[in-house]
Amino acid sequence: MLSPTPGSPIAMTQPGPASRALELYVGPIAMELTFWRAELAVLQEELGQREADLADFERHLSLFETQYRRTLSDRYALLDDLADQIERARSQIGTNGQSGRTAGSDVDEQAIRENSGWFESGGPRGDGDDGDGSGQSQNWAWAWGEREPEPAKRPVVGETAKRLFRKLARLIHPDLALNHAERERRTDLMVRANYAYEQGDEPTLQRLLDDWRRSPESVVGTRPEADLERTLRRIAQVHERIDGIGKHIEELEASAMGWLRHRVEKAAGEGWDLLSHMVKELDRQITEAQLELERLQAPPDHDHAWDRDRDRGNPQTAWA
Repeated sequence: MLSPTPGSPIAMTQPGPASRALELYVGPIAMELTFWRAELAVLQEELGQREADLADFERHLSLFETQYRRTLSDRYALLDDLADQIERARSQIGTNGQSGRTAGSDVDEQAIRENSGWFESGGPRGDGDDGDGSGQSQNWAWAWGEREPEPAKRPVVGETAKRLFRKLARLIHPDLALNHAERERRTDLMVRANYAYEQGDEPTLQRLLDDWRRSPESVVGTRPEADLERTLRRIAQVHERIDGIGKHIEELEASAMGWLRHRVEKAAGEGWDLLSHMVKELDRQITEAQLELERLQAPPDHDHAWDRDRDRGNPQTAWA
């Protein structure tokens, strides 16, 4: 609470540590605290807006990803499956001593594989390779039945982790809280510290300790000097949070889905639909892959007839 006092630059009333009565502080410290409190209020308003911007961006990106997957994911999966079948068919032809793909084939397998993996991180071919170079994923669960997974071995907690945890627990224990909000914050920190200790995670314990030492809550006392230090630390926290939100938005924009969303919006501004164009291109590649697979699976005489009709410019009659 601020009140002007004749003969002094500024005066501030502050609850006393014992009686909680209001004590009067006069001088530069009160003026500086008032300035930084006003600065903190401005930054907190900016932080609220940045958090709203991030939530809005994430919501729109999620909606776009849902639209993208609903429109294209099935086509990518089909194209990927056709590429696998073509590869197996060619391997079978090679095993039988016959020539593989004809020189005039219009199917570009490399393009098929590149398109089938476009923006599908962790998709059908993302993590399924068993390491034999075939790109085929094997599921051996049937051989073992419904076995319970073996419990993970408990990490060994080193002396450094024990020392860090003891030091951290002495500083952040919830019993040291002065109010309900502070107790909740300390309890949350204690849960995170306990988990890091159980994992023997020394870097996380050290980071939690450093963060606490820089936090406003670590400053004790009710004098204006202590309040000023807490205010300055809160300002630093808000700055850090604002910077973190900016970096996170940049990462989302640079992601595969963020980049594609930007391209789709740019195309829409130019008057055309990029997703529809991608659908048409995928459908064309799927048709070519299906024709190539049919050619590879056809009997030898039928295959030669297909080649002759294709050379005449009429591949549609090859299967009559």
